[in-house]
Amino acid sequence: MCRLFGMLSVKPVSAAKYILEDPCSLYAQSKVNPRNLQGDGWGIGFYEDGSPRLVKSEGAVYMEYEALSSAVRHARSRMILAHIRGASNPRGLPREKIISKENSQPFSYGRYIFVHNGTIMIPDELANVLGVWKEKIRGFNDSEVYFWFLMKELDEGRDMPSALWGLKKTLEELWEEAQRRHPDKKQPYTGLNMILSDGECLYAYCEHRDRKVGGRSLCFGDQPVFEMSYILGRDRLVVTSEKTNREENWKPINYGELLIGKIVDGEISVESENVP
Repeated sequence: MCRLFGMLSVKPVSAAKYILEDPCSLYAQSKVNPRNLQGDGWGIGFYEDGSPRLVKSEGAVYMEYEALSSAVRHARSRMILAHIRGASNPRGLPREKIISKENSQPFSYGRYIFVHNGTIMIPDELANVLGVWKEKIRGFNDSEVYFWFLMKELDEGRDMPSALWGLKKTLEELWEEAQRRHPDKKQPYTGLNMILSDGECLYAYCEHRDRKVGGRSLCFGDQPVFEMSYILGRDRLVVTSEKTNREENWKPINYGELLIGKIVDGEISVESENVP
């Protein structure tokens, strides 16, 4: 289970409150449950002079607080994404293959920055439909294949809801044939929770296959385990895997819901679409 964070602000600001300081900050989430540590890498993505900047590590974030703190406090921007990784391994690879800076998130291409929580259970099958985009895959993280599929769809002129719909449809079609080769797997993916930025818009999507497992959020334990949360003000939109404090007015992102945040006339505007 990974942890996600995204923030869009009218003015360049720091995300230290939500990533480092809150009672259930992203950093706190990484170590609050000793049986479910998020210790397989971390990263911060933001924009500097209009271009994406990434700071990533393959280390356990709860053992690298100073490095994380330095990266977070440097990242003053209108758009900030962060990720703490609990690695999935659908291919069954040796640990040394899947834990590296290359496999840590966020991923970036052109103006885009992307983070994901969930597992694509058939990453090789999905990679094989990417065409020339398959050549851009650098690591062994199934989330990276998800990222490049979205990049392919957007490059071909589709909007974000259509790209996500195409991903789901493609995974289901691939699964019809692939499941015979994977008798140990029950589904093509466990979760598609993601946050993506193009430098202007912040996209946040919540969908997972474990709605009935009954798990609870890592830190406060008062919301479903895969339910994403957000707060919206005139000057700021914050999206997280789970709320980081109790005093702000957090709302859930519903199953299958895509939030699209942008700045309009100096204020944050948010639209919501359902991806069938």
